[in-house]
Amino acid sequence: MAGQFYPEDRKKLGEMIGGFLAKVESPRIEGDVFGLLLPHAGYAFSGPVAACGYKAIVGQKFNTVIVIGDSHCERFDGVSFWPEGSWQTPLGNVEIDAELAEKIMAGSRRFFRKDSTHLFEHSVEVQLPFLQKTLKGFKILPIVFGSEDEDWETLAEVISKNINQRTLIIASADLSHYLPYEQAEEIDKKTLINIINFQNQNLEVCASDSTKTLIEISRKLGGKAELLKYANSGDTAGNKSRVVGYGAIAFYR
Repeated sequence: MAGQFYPEDRKKLGEMIGGFLAKVESPRIEGDVFGLLLPHAGYAFSGPVAACGYKAIVGQKFNTVIVIGDSHCERFDGVSFWPEGSWQTPLGNVEIDAELAEKIMAGSRRFFRKDSTHLFEHSVEVQLPFLQKTLKGFKILPIVFGSEDEDWETLAEVISKNINQRTLIIASADLSHYLPYEQAEEIDKKTLINIINFQNQNLEVCASDSTKTLIEISRKLGGKAELLKYANSGDTAGNKSRVVGYGAIAFYR
């Protein structure tokens, strides 16, 4: 998605992300962050909000980052993993945690490898450059839901049993889509309150299964959630007639 959702030039990309992060103060979170809900639109639209989430993990040590998204491009029955090799962005390569992939994929027959679902899917990929600018020495595990409201409970259960304190989980999700500015704010506020209170119903998000997975993992871990930033494309891009909402939420224990 380089050249579409973010610059394909290494220097420009690094400077853009660095600029977003420089404008954000480090949040004061009363605990250790293990999860983030972050937007996945083009950086010009959602980058300032995503930066508020990533600022919460700058300098921390995570061995693996599980990045979960809902498919925008291909519908299929189950959950697709990219279980080996590496992914490349203009900032370099990121290795896949093949060992963790094998363990989690063994948890259900509905977990499998399906490369086509990842090739044109932006929701997971757009998180990587931000990760590369904020963390060092980490691996990733890309996961994409193909069908709705069938597998998130199982995935949350299996992930919860196979992670440790050096694992970060990112749910990649935007909020309401293409509503007038004031209406979007009202609806997004309700959604964010539900997420922070670990409610899996009435979520106006484009990646409901990814969001529900992180909520369920947080519940199992006895975690808490804190809203770090809300804005919509009317705030970042100027057009307030049809906006997309963005939220950054930290999950911690």
